[in-house]
Amino acid sequence: MNTPDNIAPDPSPGVYIPGHAAQKVMMILFGIMLLTLGLVHLWQPLRLFAFGSRVRAEAVSITKTKQGLPDLVLTDDVEVQSKLEPHDRSYIFWNEFRFLTADGTPVTVRATVGSQLKPLYTLLDPDGLPTTDLVCYDPANPGTYVFPMLIGTWFAPGVLVVIGTICTIIGSVLRYWANRPIELPHIPPPAAATGTGAKP
Repeated sequence: MNTPDNIAPDPSPGVYIPGHAAQKVMMILFGIMLLTLGLVHLWQPLRLFAFGSRVRAEAVSITKTKQGLPDLVLTDDVEVQSKLEPHDRSYIFWNEFRFLTADGTPVTVRATVGSQLKPLYTLLDPDGLPTTDLVCYDPANPGTYVFPMLIGTWFAPGVLVVIGTICTIIGSVLRYWANRPIELPHIPPPAAATGTGAKP
């Protein structure tokens, strides 16, 4: 007789059947959804990192933004220090970088991750030279780019991929055993185990 997936059949003595197969299928589907979402967000950074052009871009300015207020463009580290917001997280600082394409065209891009309280990068490094970072861009469309050295580029989609993979694997294992009988170990009664049972 067929048994619904979410109801385990009555096991024989000494056998355990986990059941709840439908819930475990839902766990698998949830894991696949997270995994797919993470891969979708990783696709473009991975494509640009593997096949795009690479260049060191120079920091040229920092844009300070807040919803409802005009953007403030800062071009000097001294000015940036005077505009920091150590207690107001509603402001976001965006580093702007500039690089030259293979044909010498200048392109200005914004770092894909902003920062609260203060910018991710200063405009000048400790040696007094312009701060640089690696940029991978599409030669056919330099406006499509990625900063592969920024952890924010990979963190969120990477977490989705890891969690989705774990959910899918665990759910698959649980679903495999959902309606399969698992033989329980035989545990003798206390009297038989200790040999102190009453004599007839």
